[in-house]
Amino acid sequence: FINCLLLSVHQKRALCMTAAGTVADEKLKGRKEAQGVRKRGARAWVQSFEEIPHTGKYGWVNLMKFWRQGYFRQLHKHMEGTFNALGPIYREHVGTQKTVNIILPSDIAELFQSEGRLPQRMTLKPWATHREIRQHSKGIFLKNGEEWRSDRVLLNKEVLMSSAVQRFIPLLDEVARDFCKMLQKKVEREGIGQKGKRSLTVDPSPDLFRFALEAICNVLYGERIGLFSSSPSLESQKFIWAVEQMLATTPPLLYLPHQLLLHIGASLWTQHATAWDNIFSHADARIQKCYRRLSSFQGQGSKAEAAGGQYPGVLGQLMEKGQLSLDLIKANITELMAGGVDTEQRCVRRSHAL
Repeated sequence: FINCLLLSVHQKRALCMTAAGTVADEKLKGRKEAQGVRKRGARAWVQSFEEIPHTGKYGWVNLMKFWRQGYFRQLHKHMEGTFNALGPIYREHVGTQKTVNIILPSDIAELFQSEGRLPQRMTLKPWATHREIRQHSKGIFLKNGEEWRSDRVLLNKEVLMSSAVQRFIPLLDEVARDFCKMLQKKVEREGIGQKGKRSLTVDPSPDLFRFALEAICNVLYGERIGLFSSSPSLESQKFIWAVEQMLATTPPLLYLPHQLLLHIGASLWTQHATAWDNIFSHADARIQKCYRRLSSFQGQGSKAEAAGGQYPGVLGQLMEKGQLSLDLIKANITELMAGGVDTEQRCVRRSHAL
């Protein structure tokens, strides 16, 4: 998965790197310290791929260690420890997956600059396999080359440009305010101490997950799905379960031979595929609802914002402009939802920890 600070990339024959010991001694306590180590350490030079520090040559042995030590659920802790031990660049072979991991912002910037206009992204094979066997289109997370660039240019206008961001900031603000009110009520209801000064110690992960999912879906679909309610609808509960299952089953499937698991009908693959099926069904329902809403405003100028200037979400904007087919819109919306929930949840959790 995409993480705020860590990045996995395909093997390259040579990489710019520093001596591992210069970083190991500093324990990578923060970005500034890490960058300072690069400046103070030995001069950088180009080394062969084989000279990059690694966690072990035997993929299946490393996979067993991952499984026993629970790294699929705590991947960030494993990577932090490995960066501390091996330095800012290390390679890893786990199961069927080979990656090179980098942490310094300067190295990440250098990588992006060297990739050019058509970067080669690591394919999330479990996701790609699901699209192929279900005959779904693939979104930008699963594409490379000109096909990726074509979709990315269109999506940038609705997701990354400042004008687009300004349109959906109010939707994020609405969810954030409701989230704070929900937490405040929870503290007053379950906390200890005097009224108005109660305190409560909880694991925020479930609430942060609901916040991320509610916020992302509000931006993408232009509507709330009611995850802060004390009794969410059956549809919402099924959707929550599907996203949780998909995110939980993706990490182990990245390292296991998923084609073999598919062939033998392993429960891990079945859970993953069923979760994606439910996510796509949810997207189908949102698309149909959006289509009916846009049709009702036909002939009123900008159909998407005809209803009192209300922003219809990324989905409504893409459907109104019609530059992508419905299949591609559905593929990209579901992948943006999955990536957005994972990234936002991790960032909020990291900020909470700091």
